[in-house]
Amino acid sequence: MKKFLISILILFIILSCKKTEPVEEENPLLHTQFVLEYNFSYGTHPQQNMDIFIPRGNRDTMALVVLVHGGSWVSGDKSHFSQWFNWKKNEKRFAIININYRLDTDMTRPLPMQTDDIHAAIESLRNQFHFPAKRIALIGASAGGHLVSQYAYKYDRGAYVKAVINFVGPVDFNDPEYHVPGGHWEWIFTGIEHIFNLPYDGNEYRYAEWSPYHHVSGQSAPSILFYAGQDTIVPYTQGVRLHEKLNRFSVDNEYYFYPQSGHLFNSDDMQDALHKVDDFLERHL
Repeated sequence: MKKFLISILILFIILSCKKTEPVEEENPLLHTQFVLEYNFSYGTHPQQNMDIFIPRGNRDTMALVVLVHGGSWVSGDKSHFSQWFNWKKNEKRFAIININYRLDTDMTRPLPMQTDDIHAAIESLRNQFHFPAKRIALIGASAGGHLVSQYAYKYDRGAYVKAVINFVGPVDFNDPEYHVPGGHWEWIFTGIEHIFNLPYDGNEYRYAEWSPYHHVSGQSAPSILFYAGQDTIVPYTQGVRLHEKLNRFSVDNEYYFYPQSGHLFNSDDMQDALHKVDDFLERHL
């Protein structure tokens, strides 16, 4: 009898092991290993590449931070965010991707090409690294600030974006400040017309379509905005207008104005802004 019971116990243990082992192997969301990849291709174009960091942990509950560089839609590189990428990577709090995207040429327009690339990079993370990306923060500077805002307010149909961080990004091409005859900002806007390959007059509706401001709704993601008083590239009225629009729709948002900084913030203002970003991410991710 004793030998029979021992045999039954051994059989039970064997069957239990066979039943539980495949579950862990078949669920990639429970993988604990970290991932660090540089210049990973998420598309077929040479400019469609990104740096990736995924810390150890359950990917099903892990947040993702997406970094999108500036450069007037026609230049720039993810190296602009390399220091920030390394800083956040060392914290091991979130997954991070720092992306390059297809730059505009005389034969293309920035939109929707570049917002499509943001989507493609996130989808590549989902499909090739089994990262579900259910909670996303988008961080962009200058043209990157425009792109992350446009993507979040217009294209995030799954409501995965939980935070938008916009540094000096143009958000409303119909801002009257851009169209004062003979003014500095009208001269700046001629460059925008050249980049988007379309005159403003007669195409105001197209420029509205390309403006994050015009896609704000009550379901828009919480946003934090940073603008500067000495900026000669993007008027600070862009941030004011978006802040007021978000308020009208009762969207959680913060607006910060640095009167002594230009398009590139001085050291003190940048440190202050980064602390505010950390607090914002802590609350929303």
